Amino acid sequence: MKFDSKNSFQNTGSVKTILSRAVVTVLVWTLLLALAVWWNVRVAYQQAFELARTQAHIALAKDLAFRKWASKRGGIYMELGPLVTPSPFLNHVPDRDLQTTRGGQLTLKNPAMIMNEITQEAPQFNGINTRITSRLYINAVDAPDEWERTALFIVEGTRETYHSATLINGKPYLRMMQPMIMEQSCLKCHAWTGIKVGELRGGTDVSIPLAPFYAAAVKQARGIVISHGAIWLLGLASVGFITRRTIRTELERCQQEAQLKEKNLELQDSRQYLLTIIDFLPDATLIIDNLGKVVGWNRELARLTGVPAEKMIGRGDLEYSLPFYGHRRPLLIDLALDPSRDGEGSYEGFTRTGDIVHGECYAPGLSETPAYLTTAASVLRNSKGEVIGAIECIRDKTEQMKTQKRINLLAKIFNESGEAIVITDSENRIMETNRAFAQFTGYSREEALGKNPRVLKSGIEDKKFYENMWRSILETNYWQGEIWDKRKDGSLYPKWLTITAIRGADNVITNYFATFSDITQRKVAEMRIQQLAHTDTLTSLPNRHTLVERLTQSLEQAKRERHSLAVLFIDLDRFKMINDTLGHHVGDLLLKEVASRLKGALRAEDVVARFGGDEFVVVQPRIRSQVEPAHLAEKILKTVAAPYFLDNNTVYTSPSIGISVFPSDGTTVAELFKNADAAMYHAKAAGRNTYQMFTKEMHTAARQRLAIENSLRSAVANDEFVLHYQPQVEPVSGKLVSFEALVRWQSPDNGLVYPDRFIPVAEETGMILEIGRQVFEKACRQAVRWREAGLPLVPIAVNLSARQLRQPDLPEMLSAIMKECGADPEMIELEVTESMTMERPVESTRILGALKAMGIGLSLDDFGTGYSSLSYLKLFPVDKLKIDRSFVKDIEVDPDDAAIASATIAMAHTLGKKVVAEGVETEAQLEFLVQHGCDIIQGYFYSKPLTAEDAEQYLAQRAQKGTV
Repeated sequence: MKFDSKNSFQNTGSVKTILSRAVVTVLVWTLLLALAVWWNVRVAYQQAFELARTQAHIALAKDLAFRKWASKRGGIYMELGPLVTPSPFLNHVPDRDLQTTRGGQLTLKNPAMIMNEITQEAPQFNGINTRITSRLYINAVDAPDEWERTALFIVEGTRETYHSATLINGKPYLRMMQPMIMEQSCLKCHAWTGIKVGELRGGTDVSIPLAPFYAAAVKQARGIVISHGAIWLLGLASVGFITRRTIRTELERCQQEAQLKEKNLELQDSRQYLLTIIDFLPDATLIIDNLGKVVGWNRELARLTGVPAEKMIGRGDLEYSLPFYGHRRPLLIDLALDPSRDGEGSYEGFTRTGDIVHGECYAPGLSETPAYLTTAASVLRNSKGEVIGAIECIRDKTEQMKTQKRINLLAKIFNESGEAIVITDSENRIMETNRAFAQFTGYSREEALGKNPRVLKSGIEDKKFYENMWRSILETNYWQGEIWDKRKDGSLYPKWLTITAIRGADNVITNYFATFSDITQRKVAEMRIQQLAHTDTLTSLPNRHTLVERLTQSLEQAKRERHSLAVLFIDLDRFKMINDTLGHHVGDLLLKEVASRLKGALRAEDVVARFGGDEFVVVQPRIRSQVEPAHLAEKILKTVAAPYFLDNNTVYTSPSIGISVFPSDGTTVAELFKNADAAMYHAKAAGRNTYQMFTKEMHTAARQRLAIENSLRSAVANDEFVLHYQPQVEPVSGKLVSFEALVRWQSPDNGLVYPDRFIPVAEETGMILEIGRQVFEKACRQAVRWREAGLPLVPIAVNLSARQLRQPDLPEMLSAIMKECGADPEMIELEVTESMTMERPVESTRILGALKAMGIGLSLDDFGTGYSSLSYLKLFPVDKLKIDRSFVKDIEVDPDDAAIASATIAMAHTLGKKVVAEGVETEAQLEFLVQHGCDIIQGYFYSKPLTAEDAEQYLAQRAQKGTV
């Protein structure tokens, strides 16, 4: 018997009902989307108009601010020139034209005129035009047009801003006028109008082109139409899909009903047909008769055991248990068929309910590992209630049990995870949370269920942030990023959030899965790293990296706005001495205090940074003249030079400041730094505790210095240095006691170069070490040559540089040179400056002591020009003190120089040391020094510095006269 279910279904009214509902749904959906498009487009145009109105308010506010600022200050005087001429409309102002003290001509420009001149060029920038007009005017250019006459009438009546949309040259514009009230400060230029203070004297209006705003609105409207069209098509597709699915489901339902009727009819006629149905059951099914023989062994059971049905049908004596256990034993079907087996006590894990027995067990014979089976068995009875057999349905739950274990494990991981986990449904309602969620947010699972995660919203992120986030989720099914959230107690914290959209088979989102963790500690660490990367750890000032960034930004702004800025390079004087004598701890305290004073001396917009060591840099991002950085430099000089009270010490330092100005002194960061640094070195050369502005002369000097440095390196390599020798004579006996070796540079390009030109460069670059070594070696070899020539032994005094004296192995190096040259220690004397020894007095005493122990004579040069401590002076193992030429030059006319020289001689003799006066040129100088007991004289009075050949001849002549 066949049942035509398809025709039966089509004869019903179900199709018409489903299709009619689908049509109604499409119509309603289309209407709703059309309303949404209309509303959104309307809102877009309203927003465009509001933006234009806001732009107009801003433009008028800027104009009003300028006029108020200027009028309160009495007007603006400008220097006459090609672009500035006297205004004929201000002829009535008595002080319209002024003359400066330097003869310059100034003329008065009132704010309104300036604004009109500025705004005449404004329309080229986005078409915005601003005008000042009134009904009382002199200049025809200020006459109101038709719209302005109407606006003036309305503004005069309301005293409020008036605006409207209008057409200008056929294009839409928003025009806005604000009232212009007569103020006291306006009377100077506008008293002729007769308008009193507080009365309306005109209006300022601005024209804003609406085309760009409407264009943006059109673009937005186009996007709205496209997006809503896509949504409409998606809706149509969904309705079609659902309609088709509904019709198919209805068809399947009718077909199943028809098949069930057919099977019921067939099962009533045939037992074999029943077995056929059982054969296709999803459970493994075993049927035995009341004698225990197999009458049913379906396909699933054959698959599970690997034994086909034809081999088992008709078998008895528990053979059907062999595939499960490997030996004969009763199955649950046997317990159902024979209830008496319950009492044998050898079976567990089953329950009996009437004729039905349920159980579960492990079957070791089905696979390498025991299979986990769930089974149900029942007796079969005929219409009389007699037992005719039994049936057992077996399910292999091994994979399901593994899956359940995995689910349990995942559930434990879910709940015990260190990250908070949230699962929501398609409407973003919370379905599940874990323990970490409660720890982070303060909301328990029960409190969170059913809520929208927006309860955690902090309010820090804006609407745009969330729009981008959801766009990513909907387009890519994924979003990850940093976001701020709010706990239940209201406290805010940063978290790292990951959201994943879960889609079903039809690509429709069914759930959202989110994980997050509290990153407060990480943010703190990042902030600390950021601070360390941009801040000097000692002074908390910006470091060099941050300084370069800020100066670069200020330069770009200065270039755009065409204003000047200044860079001040500050170096602390004598900081190294403070560090060495009082310790690095006091040096650090001094740097902190200097940083604090610098910050207090600056304006809010100025930048101060620690450049490195004891160097600081100040940037003035906007200056009106080059006088401003000079004023700031003077303020810094006074502030930084004040005494410091640090760790029970009173400390004094002073700044040397170099200033460079953009754009005159450089247009890049590197140029400004370099030129400010050069100016700072000139400040140090000028006596320190002062400032110097960078000049072209400095640039030239710097280039010359660089040229000297390059040539000097070649000179060191090519041995271009020669020694000249100036005699030192005992004035009483007239005997020659020694020569001072003075280095000269015999340059192939510049001839003989004196040390004052190249020694400072050699000191700065470190080449002085090699030059000093060469000078000492030349002096030793010269002394040996004179000795070999049979001339009397006259020591040669060699000057040591500060860098040489700081060499710990200096005594060993000089000893090696003398040994190589064959010179004896008594042939050589060494001269060190007073300031050099006081830089590191303890180390200087050690090195000088070692040199003295070698038998080398020592002299303290330039005595009186430094800051010697007598307690250290008496410890220095020097033989002679040299009075600096600056005290000798005016010794016969300057009482101070005379007093210093006489006191130095007396003190040296008291300490058992001889005195050498250098720079002696006149008879009067010589008489004064001899009268006060000076031991040795050096200067042009006796001889100028001599070449090696001339010095040898001079020595030979002295030897013949017996004055050696």
